[in-house]
Amino acid sequence: MRVATVDRLVTLFYDGSKELYNEELANEWWEGYNTHNGNIDDWKEWNLSDECKAYWRERQTWKQIIVVEGVTVIPQLTFHHCKSIKRVIMADTVVRIEPCAFGKCSSLVFIKLSIYLEYIGVLAFKECDLFSVFIPPRCREIGAVAFYSNKNLTIFNVPRDTEIRGSVIFGTKLLHDSHFELNERGSYHDHTEEVHNWLKNMNNDNKYSLHRACSSFQPLKEVLLTIVRAKGIGAFTVKNEADITPSKYLRENPYADIEEMDIVRDYVMKMMGEYN
Repeated sequence: MRVATVDRLVTLFYDGSKELYNEELANEWWEGYNTHNGNIDDWKEWNLSDECKAYWRERQTWKQIIVVEGVTVIPQLTFHHCKSIKRVIMADTVVRIEPCAFGKCSSLVFIKLSIYLEYIGVLAFKECDLFSVFIPPRCREIGAVAFYSNKNLTIFNVPRDTEIRGSVIFGTKLLHDSHFELNERGSYHDHTEEVHNWLKNMNNDNKYSLHRACSSFQPLKEVLLTIVRAKGIGAFTVKNEADITPSKYLRENPYADIEEMDIVRDYVMKMMGEYN
């Protein structure tokens, strides 16, 4: 475990060698939080032990987490309430993210998940600030309310075979802007299966083939070019039911090593007869 500055962000290289969540110190901090009616900004004035203050202070310095090769599990509550974390990048050895692992990381806007990830636990990314989430094809299960109250979440791409538990996208922009009639709590508990099927199939229509290619877990330039050559570059303006264009997916997909202008350039060259 080491800390360094990367891209001007204080970065923790997490190797799993140390238990980062201390339940006793966390409980002490929460007691102070409740005693002072949840005014977090004044925590330095709370009646906390020096050990607890040092523990909390350290957790607030991390702005980027890089999970290194060899780590297979992110334990429960590991980064819970580390409210300064902006980015998380995982090695492809990670197969499980346990409950609440990144819960209440309120500044978290970017995650790159392991391509071999199989499980995301309950409340794993509760109350973060994610805009887009691309679930890897091997993921078997996403726990209940795993992405609860990511208010700006607009893109949520999930494989057909992934089992989605209750209210996974409750409290998100995607759900709020959908065609579903929500209950009095703004949730979709009354028609969970219908919402989950919508999430998995919103791109099922053939006319959105380019859109599906862009929103895949790892879109391939060759596939995109094949579709664009058949439909024209205007296909990039076609929106899906969530009102998202293929271009927007390409910009937001952390796995897409493709620039839209590369596709446009190749398409134009094809039209000009530069290559066959």
